[in-house]
Amino acid sequence: MRRIGHLVPSPSIGVERWSGQICRSVAIEAAHPVARTALPDVLCGPAIAPSQSGELTRSAALLADAGVDAVVWSGSSSDLHGVAHGRAVARRIEEVAGVPASTVTLGQLGLLARRGLTSLALVSPGSGQVAGRLADTYLAAGFTVVSVTALGLATAREAAELPVSRLRRMLAAAAAPDAQCLVVTGTELPVAPVAALLERELGKPVYDGARVAIRTGLDLLGLTVDAPEWGELFSVQRHAGVCCDH
Repeated sequence: MRRIGHLVPSPSIGVERWSGQICRSVAIEAAHPVARTALPDVLCGPAIAPSQSGELTRSAALLADAGVDAVVWSGSSSDLHGVAHGRAVARRIEEVAGVPASTVTLGQLGLLARRGLTSLALVSPGSGQVAGRLADTYLAAGFTVVSVTALGLATAREAAELPVSRLRRMLAAAAAPDAQCLVVTGTELPVAPVAALLERELGKPVYDGARVAIRTGLDLLGLTVDAPEWGELFSVQRHAGVCCDH
C-alpha cells in the first residue's frame, strides 16, 4: 500500500473531508495519513517563518513514522512569501521524512503550467491582504491574475461550514469571463461537491486547495483516480506527470 502523507494546519479538515470519497477507487492501494501542525493557517495567521521550522520538523517526522511515500503540506501559508519559500518548506519536509514532498500552491502552479493555462480568477476565503499576497505569488510565477476575490471569512471552521449552495453562487460570480480557470485558495471551502457542476456551467476548470492537495499527492506517487464526478482534476484523461519540480 502507498501512503500519501498530508501535513495540515491544526484547524483544517478539508483534505480529510474529501480524500476518502475521491480516492475510493484506489482505497486498497493508497492511504492518506494526516499530521496536524501548529503552523499558521492563512485565515488566522501570517506566513510560515524560519523560527517555526521545529514545528514543521516535528509534524513531518510523525508522517515519517506512518511510513509515508510522499508528503503534501496542505496550507497556503508557506507560499505567502513566494514560490522560493514554498520550495524551501517542501525541501525541509523531504529532509525529515525522506520522501518526495510538495505544497498545495506548488502543486497548483504545476497543474496550471502543464495544462497551458496562463490566466486565472483567484478566490481566497480570507482577507483581502492575504488574497493579494497569494495573487503576487501567481504573478511572480508568470501567471496573469484577471481578478481577485476575498470572501473575508475569519476562521477555517467558518469556511468549512459555508453552505454549498451559497458557495456555488459566490464562485460563479467570481469567475471572470476572460480568465481561463478559477483558482480557490485554502483547503476548507467545500468546493469539491460542486466542482464538476461549476466547470460545466462556467466552461472552465475549477481548482481548490483540498482537491489540488489530494491530486498533488497522487501525482507524486504516479497514481491516478478516475472520478470525473469530482471534477476535471480527477479525470484520467487529463492526468500527466509529477506535480512540480523543486
